[in-house]
Amino acid sequence: MTCDGQKNVEPVSAAPLTLSAPRDYDGTLILQSKLHPPAARRGAVARRALLRRLQEETEDATVKLVLVVAPAGWGKTSLLGEWWSSRRNTPSAWLSIDPGDNDPVCFWAHLIAAMSGASGYAGSDAMRSLVVSDVKIADVLVPHVINDLARTSARMTIIIDNYHLITNPAIHECLEFFVEHLPPAVRLVLITRSEPALPLARLRARGEMTEIRADDLRFSEEETAALLNQTLDLGLLPEYVRILEQRTEGWAAGLHLAGLSLRGQDDADRQVHAFAGDNRQIVDYLTTEVLDAQPAHIRCFLTRTSVLDRMCGGLCDAVTGASGSQRILEEMERSGLFIVPLDASRSWYRYHVLFAEMLRRELESSDPGLAPLLHQRASEWHRQHGSAAEAVGHAIMASDLSSATAMIAPWRGRFPQGFTETVESWLASLSPDRATEDSRLRLIKAWLTGHLGRLDDVEPWVGGAEAAMVGGAFVEGPSSIESAACILRAASSLTLGDLADAESASRRAVELEANGPPRWRTVALASFGASLYWLGEDRESARVLREVVSPPQPADNLAALWAHGCLSAMALSRGDVGSCQGHLDEAASLAGQHGLCHCREAATAFLALAGLRECRGEYREAEEAAVTGLDIAQRGQARLEAATALLCLARIKMHAGFTSEAEASLNSARDVILRCAAPGILAELATTTEQLVGQQQSQRPRSSGERRSHRPDGLTSREVEVFELLAAGKTNNEIAKDLVVSVHTVERHLQNAYRKIDARNRGQAAAYIARAARLAWSAASTMSWHRNGHATW
Repeated sequence: MTCDGQKNVEPVSAAPLTLSAPRDYDGTLILQSKLHPPAARRGAVARRALLRRLQEETEDATVKLVLVVAPAGWGKTSLLGEWWSSRRNTPSAWLSIDPGDNDPVCFWAHLIAAMSGASGYAGSDAMRSLVVSDVKIADVLVPHVINDLARTSARMTIIIDNYHLITNPAIHECLEFFVEHLPPAVRLVLITRSEPALPLARLRARGEMTEIRADDLRFSEEETAALLNQTLDLGLLPEYVRILEQRTEGWAAGLHLAGLSLRGQDDADRQVHAFAGDNRQIVDYLTTEVLDAQPAHIRCFLTRTSVLDRMCGGLCDAVTGASGSQRILEEMERSGLFIVPLDASRSWYRYHVLFAEMLRRELESSDPGLAPLLHQRASEWHRQHGSAAEAVGHAIMASDLSSATAMIAPWRGRFPQGFTETVESWLASLSPDRATEDSRLRLIKAWLTGHLGRLDDVEPWVGGAEAAMVGGAFVEGPSSIESAACILRAASSLTLGDLADAESASRRAVELEANGPPRWRTVALASFGASLYWLGEDRESARVLREVVSPPQPADNLAALWAHGCLSAMALSRGDVGSCQGHLDEAASLAGQHGLCHCREAATAFLALAGLRECRGEYREAEEAAVTGLDIAQRGQARLEAATALLCLARIKMHAGFTSEAEASLNSARDVILRCAAPGILAELATTTEQLVGQQQSQRPRSSGERRSHRPDGLTSREVEVFELLAAGKTNNEIAKDLVVSVHTVERHLQNAYRKIDARNRGQAAAYIARAARLAWSAASTMSWHRNGHATW
């Protein structure tokens, strides 16, 4: 059936729908309770942002339909009920649908009654048509409803709740006609758990529809706190509020049920951390409201795919042993079955966390012992489709530890960056014997301990790998167990500042990788070249590192970045500024293209950049680069680079006249160098820096560790700097952050400066510095140091 035509014009219908209404219909079929939203829960959280959005969108002249669609318990009805109640000056009609409204006469009778209760709408023509025998809904009733609406100029919003209960195609088709021909002052709001059978794509393309979905309805952390601590009066700590908000993904019903389960509990900490999809109230709610409403084949699909953290059609086919999964996933999304799309193409999905946990509990109850088989199927599918990490995870969940070992052991290069904690958890899942008998697993453990900051534990695992009973080959890894052990030992020793061991291990790795894969030969060469650089063997180091960067395309981007950093530092030390800048440009290009700016291997390039700028007298820029290099080195626990950065900062501070800060940086550098077993060139560099600082101290008079001022008002350059930031409106905390000093130091500078210029407050000081600037007193002596911890190459 098609509903076509214009208001006040007889519509055209290919096959008009005819229904018989009671001849004596007088409104007694109307249930008045359905014409008002449910009473608001006492203390309900106000959703102010969403209420403003609804107000704006219903006032948009182009919008005809507002679709509010989300699964059960997301607060759809509560939100619209609050909005309906707030619109006392704008006529609004409310209709709550129940299953009996699938009768078109009943549906339209209640809708007309709802609109009749709104100011300015009589609905007389439409109501009279209902009592006519064999009324043609499409041709007569709906046009009458539209015409009655058009007779009033007042704005009206019609809200229909629970529209997902409407399954009669005749109602959908006539509502489509109704929406298409709504008068300009009328808006229709549909509240539903699933997308209605209406031409949504067409309305969306025309800009005639706006949507509020589950993502929009999620409770924020602030709203979660209001619900739990104000409405439910739980008094939870912010940490617990945050955990529950993340655990429920902002699901309103889940939060409310969580709050109810915590009432009267003395151990809130344990209860909050234990809250999950097996919480009795969560299970009861989701089972009753969601799972029980599904047909048997969907229930089976839901429980069997619950073992998946993410899913696509092909993976679900493999796990369930049935076809057509992609269609089911798309239908589930339209139906709002707690499923979340993970990409724009709607290929990958996941379940809401609590829903997935409830489904897993249901699977264990209905099909005990089936989960391992499902995990095994998922592991095999991922192995065939190239997702090694997920293949391993499912193999472990299936208790198929031999397959898991076979996938983990080949080499860390198969797993993405940032996967250290996950791989460590895999190893912990294996038996102690299995985890230690394979040399490859021991090497992975060595790599993990290094990446997790436990550097002193690397060598025992490397040594154990060399002595392990089981060897095996690598996939995309070094050419041998010995070579891999040497590469890991060299990296660890370099990080710890043991250059003797680093040079020996990396030299051996280069020999072993002479005919090995290009990537790992490059890694070995970079480590060897860096060791030689820190030992002061510049000529041999440059020869080795040029091998790393000479190919048109680096075999390993991190190795090339590291090599360019060392080459730039060596070029600067021999006074070749052009080569230094060229290598820095190459390093910047690699770091920018591949997102490597914060990797430990970038620190050397930042420090060479700092040295270059220091030589040019660009002290502010030099400090920026040195601070960035120091931050990278400290995060990577790289002692050689950290000490170099501190020595660089000591020289820069001294050039700027900040003696006390220079001495502090120098002392910190000494402490780091003392922890290095064989620091190489750092010992000489530290001595040179100490001599420079000593010379500057003897040549420049100091007062309170600062350079004396030649200003007529006696202000030091740092006091002027503090005043300038104060005049810019910054607080003491902000000034301290900008200058990388303590708030106490800022306060001391201000007190000294106030005394010198006879100022009593910040306003007088700001006025003074502005007046001084106009007189150009500070033009020659003021230096602005803006420290943001990031160097632009």
